[in-house]
Amino acid sequence: MKRIIPLLLSFICLLTAKAQSVDERVGSMMTSSDWFELERELPTLKDSIQWPSIRLMAEALVAANFNRDDEAVSLIDTLLSKHQAEIGFESTMNLIILQSMIESRRGNYAKAADILGNFISQVKTHAPQTDISAAENIYKHMYAKRNFKPTSLTRPAGDITINATIKQDSTIIERFYSSAKYDTTRRTYSLIIPVEINGKHYDALLDTGSPTTYCSMNFARKVGAHISPDTTSAFGVKRVDSFIGMIDSINIGPMTLHNAETTIVDGDLVTDSLLIMADFVIGLDFLTLCGEAQFYPNEGKIIFPERLTPLPPTGHNIYRNESNSIMLEAYVNGERCKFIFDTGHVSNINLSKSYYDKHKHKLNKIGKKTEGYLGGVGYVGQCSYLNIPNVTLTIGSTDITMNNAKANIDSTSPFTPFDGNVGIGLIQNCRKATLNLRDLFLKIEN
Repeated sequence: MKRIIPLLLSFICLLTAKAQSVDERVGSMMTSSDWFELERELPTLKDSIQWPSIRLMAEALVAANFNRDDEAVSLIDTLLSKHQAEIGFESTMNLIILQSMIESRRGNYAKAADILGNFISQVKTHAPQTDISAAENIYKHMYAKRNFKPTSLTRPAGDITINATIKQDSTIIERFYSSAKYDTTRRTYSLIIPVEINGKHYDALLDTGSPTTYCSMNFARKVGAHISPDTTSAFGVKRVDSFIGMIDSINIGPMTLHNAETTIVDGDLVTDSLLIMADFVIGLDFLTLCGEAQFYPNEGKIIFPERLTPLPPTGHNIYRNESNSIMLEAYVNGERCKFIFDTGHVSNINLSKSYYDKHKHKLNKIGKKTEGYLGGVGYVGQCSYLNIPNVTLTIGSTDITMNNAKANIDSTSPFTPFDGNVGIGLIQNCRKATLNLRDLFLKIEN
């Protein structure tokens, strides 16, 4: 999907001078994937956009990112039926991929596969030399789960409280790098919840960075997961071969996650760096079905309320991107930044290489260059970074100071999303954190 936007700019430059300011402004926000700003500004700008395809594209992408799936699908249909020649082939392909992904996250797996399958068949018939590898790779994933039942959740009435533990472990570092030249003073923290599968108790890592349940092949076989025979790809830090599976039911307190879509990987490299802390991972699809989770880290509990918290006056500060990651809007020293909120990847905060490049003069003064490791799905490796004493983020009306931050200074590292990643350390010491995936906000109360 990320390749949709640059193609729009190829015809923005043809606009008249009178219209350039608004159309280019909207195009710029789409190019930088600044959906927060576009969602705020589009209501006042859209009537001044000259090119209908730009307006429709902006509206479709905002709708897709902010939980308005029906609207997004309808707008994509209009773009494809009325403006396909204008937006070009690659944008057309990416819109079809997006439409398929929306159907998949709604549980319409067969429809998601058919959307891409029909597109691929038509292109191969009429333009067999055209590169459609992006669509083919995603189709392979969709096809592998086309016959699975959609993931669902049953829960009793009322608020539900479950135990939760923030677990500390340093062996994840020492296991890979015991040499004195590496930074082994850092500690890894993970949010662990107790679950039950087939009457047996397990520890699950609650991971906002994983779109679905995630486990090793050994664990999948142990719990009797249904496993698709076809390999597909899991995209974490790097692409790895994986299988799609389904676990019939996972009991989380009095709640039951049915037909849990599961990404299954094999091999120590892709599993140890994430699963060393727990038996398996429960991901964002569970939290989305719950609607809202209220974290009380000092009390060791999570409450899943029956009645969701209203959207604060400060508005949306998270969205789910095309990869089903949570993007968080926060301010650092008054500068608006975008972070991936990933409770399974980092404990505190990793500032990206692009953030470092913008602020290197200041960071070099306060940081200490260190050699260390980075790990995640598909990758465990060394890197160079700056140890930063602390970074203060403003989220909504709350300031959160995160200690032992690091800034990535290694251009070869695969960790370079937006302004960086923030992990469980963001909510680790607060009184209460509310993550609402219906109205899309994170509210932290100290």
